[in-house]
Amino acid sequence: MKQYQAHLQQKQQDVAKQQSVTINRDYTTAINGFSATLSANQAVNLAKNPDVLLVAPDTQSAPDYSTTDFLNLSGPNGAWNTQFGGQDQAGKGTVVGVIDTGYTPTSKFFAGDPVQPLVGDPQVGIPYRTSDGKIAMLKANGDTFVGECQKGTDTGAAFDGTACNSKVLAAHYFADAFLQTVPPAQRAPQEQISPIDVVSHGTHTASTAAGNPGVETFVDGRSFGKTSGVAPAAKLSIYKVCWEDTDPNTGGCYSSAAIAAIDQAIADGVDVLNYSISGATDTTTDPVSLAFLSAASAGIFVAASAGNSGPQASTVNHGAPWMTTVAATSFSQELQGTVEFSDGTKFRGASIMNHQVSGAGVVLSANAASGAGNAALCAPGSLDPAKIAGKVVVCDRGVVDRVAKSAEVLRGGGVGMILVNLTSSSLDTDKHAVPTVHVNPPASQAIKDKVGANPALTVSLVDHDTTGLPLEAQPQIAGFSSRGPLLATDSDLLKPDVSAPGVAVLAGVSPIGSKGDEYGFMSGTSMASPHIAGFGALILAKNPDWSPATVKSAMMTTASDVKLADGSKNQDVFATGAGEMNPASVLEPGLVYDAGTEDYLKFIQGTGVDLGKPGLGSTLPRDMNLPSFALGNLAGKIEVTRTVTALTPGQYRATVNVPGVDVKVTPSVLNFNEVGQKKTFKVTFENKTAALGTFAMGSLKWEGANKSVVSPIAVRPQSVLASKSVAFTSQEASGSADINIVSGSDSPTAVTIDGLSKADSSAAELVPGPVAVANNASNFVKTATVPPGTAFAKFSVISSDPTADFDLYVLSPSGQLFTAATPSASESLSLDNPQPGTYTIIANLYASPNNRPTKASVDAAILGANQGNATVTPNATVTPNPIKMKNGKSGKLSFAWNNLTPGSYIGRLTFDGTSAPTFVSVLVSASGTVSVVPNDDQEGEHGKGKLQNAGEDQSNNAP
Repeated sequence: MKQYQAHLQQKQQDVAKQQSVTINRDYTTAINGFSATLSANQAVNLAKNPDVLLVAPDTQSAPDYSTTDFLNLSGPNGAWNTQFGGQDQAGKGTVVGVIDTGYTPTSKFFAGDPVQPLVGDPQVGIPYRTSDGKIAMLKANGDTFVGECQKGTDTGAAFDGTACNSKVLAAHYFADAFLQTVPPAQRAPQEQISPIDVVSHGTHTASTAAGNPGVETFVDGRSFGKTSGVAPAAKLSIYKVCWEDTDPNTGGCYSSAAIAAIDQAIADGVDVLNYSISGATDTTTDPVSLAFLSAASAGIFVAASAGNSGPQASTVNHGAPWMTTVAATSFSQELQGTVEFSDGTKFRGASIMNHQVSGAGVVLSANAASGAGNAALCAPGSLDPAKIAGKVVVCDRGVVDRVAKSAEVLRGGGVGMILVNLTSSSLDTDKHAVPTVHVNPPASQAIKDKVGANPALTVSLVDHDTTGLPLEAQPQIAGFSSRGPLLATDSDLLKPDVSAPGVAVLAGVSPIGSKGDEYGFMSGTSMASPHIAGFGALILAKNPDWSPATVKSAMMTTASDVKLADGSKNQDVFATGAGEMNPASVLEPGLVYDAGTEDYLKFIQGTGVDLGKPGLGSTLPRDMNLPSFALGNLAGKIEVTRTVTALTPGQYRATVNVPGVDVKVTPSVLNFNEVGQKKTFKVTFENKTAALGTFAMGSLKWEGANKSVVSPIAVRPQSVLASKSVAFTSQEASGSADINIVSGSDSPTAVTIDGLSKADSSAAELVPGPVAVANNASNFVKTATVPPGTAFAKFSVISSDPTADFDLYVLSPSGQLFTAATPSASESLSLDNPQPGTYTIIANLYASPNNRPTKASVDAAILGANQGNATVTPNATVTPNPIKMKNGKSGKLSFAWNNLTPGSYIGRLTFDGTSAPTFVSVLVSASGTVSVVPNDDQEGEHGKGKLQNAGEDQSNNAP
């Protein structure tokens, strides 16, 4: 073999020598040939040589990198052709409204023709100018969209209202809150008071949902092929609500602006709305959510991002059933690079490097500190050039923008970067200042250990995968994608609803915010949501009479599997929802779970909100007519109800599987004689062998008429059901009261008491203003020390005025920020097993009626294990203990307190086999004048939303 290779190499040298050609690389296995740099004459003469088969140029082929390819939309047999009438018809007659950071009019994704006045009758999907200069279009549903291009002002005056075209029919901006809140000197220099996008987010989401087809994308000089929006024939309407400034506490996406945008979108007549902005985790009836209810009532399908706080549980936001909440998945491993060490080991990661590194020294950034900034994170100015010049630097992910890390490596003379995730998260294909490979655990620690142990190692960064390892299955749920269960409904409603690509999605970006780039990769549920918005447009173009709930149901019940790395199905429905959107079958779901405005209003009343509508009635969250089932607290038997509507008549038979839980469907066979016929069924859940305190997951499937209608299920059996919080008041040092309970197990259940612990209370009086870590007119700051071994700590700000809005921020000893900032008057944060040390508590008055001063109590309760109960005479007891009751039986638990001095106390009851404790507040007041401290913890954001791309920053270069 070696002799034959030598023979071929000699023949190649002979041919090359005839034309004075220098061979760059020879090939003797896959082909017999060589690569070389040739002049035109050399190429011609070699081609004439009878010993040469052919001379071919060295072309740069673009990778097949497009979410529309992955989702099987493109190509002759793709869903655009087979399901939606071809690419030029996919979404025709619909308008997608994008509420975001604006758009880039010059992007090829938004190119269009000038719109002319109407000649003849309106045609579906063909825009025309009205007599007053607006752009109108007859839609697939027979209604007419009418929009305008709002002229910019001040720094945005260059946007003169002429940019709208046959693709982007309208563009609005909502800057009132930004202009009122942020002085000119504190606004980002590049910000424009117009629909123009300066940070890329809105451009990316809009182009993903409905960008023009066939746009060739280039990043860092490298072509990544042609891509398109999900609904390329749909039109766009832009609503800018997010603004940039120099202070993250005052900039952002204002809820007042979002509500105004939704209002405008309804008036304009959009068919779909995309909202890739954060929302509350603890309520379904915040103002923005209620505005989206109005949109849904107007027949508008709403897609919203699930959040980027995964993989922690109960971080999903946008929990309202009238919204389709979208989780993020990975979809490709083609954009990869390899870290090759001189000892022969190789590690695969994400990369789009446009040149490679060969045989360079390598150093841990923490060992190359300059003494300024956090060197482990490769913070700006943190690296010593003398220690990294000519080397590849290993940098930890976090805090600092990812591309700022590579810029710091370049500043110090480094030639490459290995970016390591300390915990499993997204692998991002950023445009870095130096060649970079981004890796996940366990490779992260293995690389750090290797480099730390052997300073003599060298490393190469290669622009493709050389490991030979098999590729992982796709799609997988992204590590950052927020998970359920949903806090807002006590886990009785399943969110997220569905999944879509959200990792390293390639789409349009703003040249203003990306140093001249027109295309870029971004990750986040922000990127997943517009895929679903685009699918909404595809569906409504074909079925314009479908309700938003029908569209959502069709997406969920026909979804395909989200996978684990080994290719098996990911069974965690709190991560994946119903699964990955599947365009191949979404138009033929068989049965749908429909709902309308009255259903949603009943749901709101079922959450405890009184809408003041006599006779409306209420629906518990678990009975909301959704194509999913969730029970956060199963004790005894619980029955839920659903109604399905036939789109394909026939007989359907139910099968259900939830391991360890007895599930009965009644009736289990449904017969439909015609389209539109409705049937109601009940599902009863009773625990048999499933573990207590954790969710059992599975599915319910209706099969018939050659259809399979699948719904995800998550139920959590509990040993005991009790209120999450109870509060008692007394003028006596000792007393008792009953707590209502329901047993969920036939076995005895032990109860553990932590506390009672007296809170440290401080009085404050504040006026509205921005949050700051300083005692001033708008902020009250105090500290609290948590000793080692503490079981529980609770921090609260209790407003004296229920119409005011206090927010709470707590900094841990390690600098982690906990936030309780909802529209509620009072806020509290509870930490189980908190880190020991000194906590900083900041109470901020965000708003009050007429900006008037408002009083509050700022409390810190530090609870040790069995604090106050280690003595012969404990200060709290419960009876009976253990609890002995049959599964499903109701009873009472007697709680007693003993010898308490006046003040506020906090305690915790933990039931074996129950997922959440019961918090107990006792207020002892000698005066008899008392106010109950709330125990419901709050989380989330209000006032200003956050863009839902992954990371701690709003840019596509987030850490």
